Amino acid sequence: MPQTIEVVVRLTISEEDFDVNRLEKRVRAARDEAGRELLLKGFEALDEAALAAHPKAARQRRVERDLDTTLGHVVFERWRVKGADSTTCLLDRLLGLERHSRVSPGVKKRAAELASRMTYREASTVLSEELGTPVSAQSVHGWVQPLGEAVEARELTPSAPSGSSPPAAREVVVAEWDDTIVRSQEKGEEHFAMKLGIGYSQKERQGPKRWRLTDKVVHGGVEEPEEFAERFSVRMEDRFQVARAKHVLVKGDGAEWICQGAAQVFPGHVFQLDRWHLLEQITSFAGHLPRLCKRLRRWVYQGRVTALIRSLRHLVGADAASEEARQKLLAYVMRHAEAITAVDRLRSQVSPAARPLLTHGTGAMEKNIEILIGRRFKRWGMRWTRRGAHNLLKLRLWIARCGKSRFEALYPRGAQLTNA
Repeated sequence: MPQTIEVVVRLTISEEDFDVNRLEKRVRAARDEAGRELLLKGFEALDEAALAAHPKAARQRRVERDLDTTLGHVVFERWRVKGADSTTCLLDRLLGLERHSRVSPGVKKRAAELASRMTYREASTVLSEELGTPVSAQSVHGWVQPLGEAVEARELTPSAPSGSSPPAAREVVVAEWDDTIVRSQEKGEEHFAMKLGIGYSQKERQGPKRWRLTDKVVHGGVEEPEEFAERFSVRMEDRFQVARAKHVLVKGDGAEWICQGAAQVFPGHVFQLDRWHLLEQITSFAGHLPRLCKRLRRWVYQGRVTALIRSLRHLVGADAASEEARQKLLAYVMRHAEAITAVDRLRSQVSPAARPLLTHGTGAMEKNIEILIGRRFKRWGMRWTRRGAHNLLKLRLWIARCGKSRFEALYPRGAQLTNA
């Protein structure tokens, strides 16, 4: 039965409160104090309701508990009761409070929000100021890591089949893959790769040269290539029913792990080599020869792959290093000759509505790597363990995908208040 609790807030105003900063500070303190008082009264009311719903539970004694909440530190008492097999505090079960935890789920949620955007040390400083009680960076790290593991567990849980009829097969589904290197603090290891994949089947124009992906799905982690490909394909199939799509376009920089992974999970796909990576390799090879560099780049833009290969074959390096660079570039171009102009050949096979999806570059992927990985994991002086980076990336992806509205799904919910 609903029960109303109330608290009276009083604030004495003096001449000193003409300073708006001082007045705001006092009002905020009064608000938080009233909030803590309401919270304690709420705990008391819920404890009595839990006892009333379990009349067979024998009361033993009231037990004190300290708890840091988003309103500050509170100390409250609740009844410990004896059940059929063990003793417990019904209020803790009702609220979903972990047995030995000294912080509320709301504090952990706030810590995760902060740590997903800033360093653990910065997050602990901000959280300490908000709560009015010291919080260490180690504590924040300890709260965030299990949440990343919870996100991964949800990803691995098969989604329930929908009762509605399947959507119409998509004409084009695009998957972009890439990885980026971060510094490692693992023993005997300097760096490791963090992988990211995005998939989409629709985009809408936001400006003369700007597009927005309207149905984007993102997967990332510190995973082995085969594992990444398998998990990414599951996410893609769940969202886009890739197996029923007319065309599957995979875009990447031509790395072996991307080509092998795509062949493994997307049979029959069309692979497009990212133009930017090809142009970057040409500039690295011939940047000191402006006329040659300009000609090679022009042939890439014009799709004249045969002319590009012929020119690279006829060139001779001025020294051993330049000759090695020429041979490396030639091998790269020949290995991906078909992929340089793949979208050009595919364009005639799709409807005009799907043609905006057929681009030569992976700009969407590069932007997502910069936002999701670069801004958090590649700041000056940062080093990571593989598991620590993996869990935090999973959490960042969850927040980016779901926002704060579904963030609570990662936290344990309290038990239902039922008569027993």
